[in-house]
Amino acid sequence: MVRTKALNGLLVGLVSSLALLVGCGGGGGGGGGPDAASLTAEGWDHYEQGEYNDAIGKFDAAVEADPSYADAYNGLGWSYGKLDSLAEALANFALCISNGGTGPEPYAGQAPVLRDLDPPQFSNAITAATTALTKDSDFEFEHHEDFDWHDLHLIKAQCYFALADYTQALAEVDILDPSNTIDPNASGFVTDLAEVIEDLEEDFGE
Repeated sequence: MVRTKALNGLLVGLVSSLALLVGCGGGGGGGGGPDAASLTAEGWDHYEQGEYNDAIGKFDAAVEADPSYADAYNGLGWSYGKLDSLAEALANFALCISNGGTGPEPYAGQAPVLRDLDPPQFSNAITAATTALTKDSDFEFEHHEDFDWHDLHLIKAQCYFALADYTQALAEVDILDPSNTIDPNASGFVTDLAEVIEDLEEDFGE
């Protein structure tokens, strides 16, 4: 069969287009570079090793790859919290939530940060901890095995105590230590409560 010049030109153009697509990685992922999910996973690997600055680098790269990737902001929040960069931590937890982070983790991360701000935001810390516990009453942070629901109740106890709401502080203590013998009617109630909260900080403090 004889090919016309027009047909030959069409075939040449098709081959050139296919070659261009292959050379550009099929047009997806910017030439095969890591995506937000894989960069975030690498960030959590660094976080779990205590390499918080390296984690931030990976989470930042994930955000650059996908500015709407909620878990990258979650990772930034926890990492900045570990470095005591509390304002940055709160900003990133807020971005996690605004980008669709509906789980308990960003709220659990907010709670200790709000408690530790200068000046502290005790009421907001209680709200954050309560929200996390409402979403998962048996919360366990998968990237930090020593932070779980116990810590959230402890944060609430600490904050209620700081706000002089000793009844609510005792209610949180009762969850963590049901066998405590604190008598709210005793003259030394507040002192006794403070001592028990300090003991619980040694057991559950993050």
